[in-house]
Amino acid sequence: MTAEVTRIEPYLPLYTAGFNLYRSGGLPRGSLTGWKQLDELYTVGLGQWTVVTGTPGSGKSEWLDALLVNLAERERWLFAVYSPENYPTETHLAKLCEKRARRPFNPGPNTRMTEQQYADSALWIMERFMWLSPDLKSPEELIATALSYDIEGRKLGIVLDPWNTLEHQRGGMSETDYVSFILTEVTKMARKANAHVWLVVHPAKIPRNKDGTRPVPTPYDISGSAHWYNKADNIVTIHRDQVEQGQDVEIHVQKVRFKHCGHPGLAVLNYDKVTGRYFEIDVSIAGTTYTDPERGRAPPVLREPGQEG
Repeated sequence: MTAEVTRIEPYLPLYTAGFNLYRSGGLPRGSLTGWKQLDELYTVGLGQWTVVTGTPGSGKSEWLDALLVNLAERERWLFAVYSPENYPTETHLAKLCEKRARRPFNPGPNTRMTEQQYADSALWIMERFMWLSPDLKSPEELIATALSYDIEGRKLGIVLDPWNTLEHQRGGMSETDYVSFILTEVTKMARKANAHVWLVVHPAKIPRNKDGTRPVPTPYDISGSAHWYNKADNIVTIHRDQVEQGQDVEIHVQKVRFKHCGHPGLAVLNYDKVTGRYFEIDVSIAGTTYTDPERGRAPPVLREPGQEG
């Protein structure tokens, strides 16, 4: 056996795995979001975690719910969700059913989902979503419990929404040191379990502009130091003009750690208040970097997630 072979022998499995990746076409992208414009910027990779942030009322949780339904419609995902702001759980179930059935849950001017449509969509949701007990409070407890539900052959997603409601046992650590510690633990758990974790985090209060609008939050606006930007694999900010109360929602992808999964940029979706779903707007601004102040507008052409032009 040559010295060269002897040196590389302990690493042969790693070498072979890399060769297999090369021959398969390279590093794979994550799961597609179902919105073509956003897929260019952000895909959902296993073993990673994403910060979802935005000012109150911007639609962070609503967008994330829509993303999860899109993922579950395309692939075999299982989601463990902690969302105390959506309790009681049947309220959250009803909102998810609207996204699945494409019909409103409540009566109103729009055609309501039928009992059969509710039954079909509710059963579909409950086969793919689990709700973590509100009695669990710490991030470690919640993620560890979610990981215990891992089922072979299904991709696991974990949602903690919102992060700010959790109990954080800092001990003698400063807030900055604690944030660094706990986000490192989140990274370790996501990597080890090959799951994807979403943390919905409220930014600190951001002063309004003179015209009443709020600037787009950045990871540095989240309480607890720059560790949010440094530690996260992906950062997505949901932003909309709450003065005009329009339906356009800006999806600012502000960080993507792994370039094969995406890159920073801006996509714009149109929010349907009736069903809680999001549709693509066929405008030329998709892919513009999120720091670019030039954002044109065009009459929207709405598309269902995944629908080609």
